[in-house]
Amino acid sequence: MFLLFALLGDMCFSAVIAYLLGRNRRIVSMAMHPDSVSAGVTFTIIFSLLSIISSYYGTNIGGALASTRIVGTLMGGIIGGPYVGLSVGIVSALHRYSLGGFTASSCAAATLLAGILAGQVRHHIGFHRLNWKIAALTALSAELIQKGFTLAFSQPFEAALAFEKIAALPTIFVSVAGTSLFVLILKDMQLQAELTGARSAQLSLSIADQTLTWLRNGLDSASAQKAAEIVYQLTQADAVAITDRQNILAFVGLGSDHHRTGSAILSDITQQALKTKKPVIFRDGPYCSQVRCPLACGVVAPLIIKQEAVGTLKLYKTRNNGLSVMESQMVEGLARLLASQLALAELERQQVLREQADLKALQAQINPHFLFNTLSIIMSFCRTSPETARELLVNLSDMLHFSFAKHEAKITVAEELASVRAYLEIAKARFGARLQVYTTLDPKALSCLIPAFSIQPLVENALSHGLFPKPADCRLEVSVQAAENQLMICIRDNGIGMCEEKCRALLNGESNGIGVANVYQRLAVLYPRRSEFLLESKEHTGTSITIKIPWERRMSP
Repeated sequence: MFLLFALLGDMCFSAVIAYLLGRNRRIVSMAMHPDSVSAGVTFTIIFSLLSIISSYYGTNIGGALASTRIVGTLMGGIIGGPYVGLSVGIVSALHRYSLGGFTASSCAAATLLAGILAGQVRHHIGFHRLNWKIAALTALSAELIQKGFTLAFSQPFEAALAFEKIAALPTIFVSVAGTSLFVLILKDMQLQAELTGARSAQLSLSIADQTLTWLRNGLDSASAQKAAEIVYQLTQADAVAITDRQNILAFVGLGSDHHRTGSAILSDITQQALKTKKPVIFRDGPYCSQVRCPLACGVVAPLIIKQEAVGTLKLYKTRNNGLSVMESQMVEGLARLLASQLALAELERQQVLREQADLKALQAQINPHFLFNTLSIIMSFCRTSPETARELLVNLSDMLHFSFAKHEAKITVAEELASVRAYLEIAKARFGARLQVYTTLDPKALSCLIPAFSIQPLVENALSHGLFPKPADCRLEVSVQAAENQLMICIRDNGIGMCEEKCRALLNGESNGIGVANVYQRLAVLYPRRSEFLLESKEHTGTSITIKIPWERRMSP
């Protein structure tokens, strides 16, 4: 019984070592990936020392040594893999042999085999599938090997047998229990680390989700202030700051009396993070010029967009060394998420600018020939029919005013059709009696919203490319209907038509009628999977374009 308690004391020492190792994130990380040289050296030193200490604290029974030495050797192989198991086995075996006794040789050999066995178990099973049952079976196998070697090779046999009668059950029990407990503690620490990491990731995603709305417009003082407030509320930080490359955009928490929003960045630590594009952790504060600043430590993480640091996210603590490794890693990850949001906001802004540029280009696409011909027609009517000339000038003025005016992204059908009517009146003067225009309008549709310049380019394309080449009988139909929460616009002509290949080229903007492609592409962007653009054409028969978009009205102010 005395031996059992003595061995249990040694096992408790091993359990403490296991607990301390499991609390160290670097050790746990190396245990999951032990193939590096530094991991091998570290584990060899730790578990060799554990085995040696266990041997020194062993109990001498009739010239033989009963100890928990083999537990340290098994731990080395299970955690470090084959090379560490072999290394710890060699060191422990040589040390045990140096202690002497009639079981020195057999115990040394068994210790070496125990290290090799544990290393192979780790190699074939892996750390993630390792559990206390496998550890217990490995320890039991190693102890049975050691008992077998002691009885087979130690002399005199009677002394070896007497020793094992006393020591066999206690050493087997303690080795199995100690190795199992070691694995349980280490696995539990791994689980806690993973749970902490999961909570940190969940917190980061929650912050990113709440800041998305504000950072969608880019990084400025307003969006930075909202983002900083969200980070401050959801974390246990004592202060949070967001900067651009020159100024403090937002500061929330302790120290806001002198860390003022809008002031220039004075901290060398922030400048270092911007310059190196790497997070900087600081301690032993205050780090600012104010002696009474309560902020003692923190982390500065750069916001990287397109490999350039555009700002920083800073999290502060008042207690020196109060920033945990997990918190600093969370801030680094959060900075990457916020930078990604800013990058997406920039992409959206560029997309809007491109769409506006396309619209401006479309507005500028007034055909010079059309303009010159219109002016020539007006001039010809000045003498023969001044009233007609006056009406054409009014229509041309209305059309030009609509084309060059600054519109909202969406206007009403009535506003769009006013410009279309002016254009058609000019076109009738140009075409003469050969053009007939038929308009079908649903009164309910006039107040619906459509993207600006959605109908006029289609009408212009029908007249210029479909009907103008015809010598007579030019017919254009414009229909706008509202039904089933949809707005349906149809432009149909009986012009020269086109083949299927030209239809594809028209939608892709590869032909002269690029206004059609512009409308087609804008509708796809504005109403993803909710709009239809149907182009049907047949040579010598005519062309029909049908648009279907969701019903939408302007909100009352």
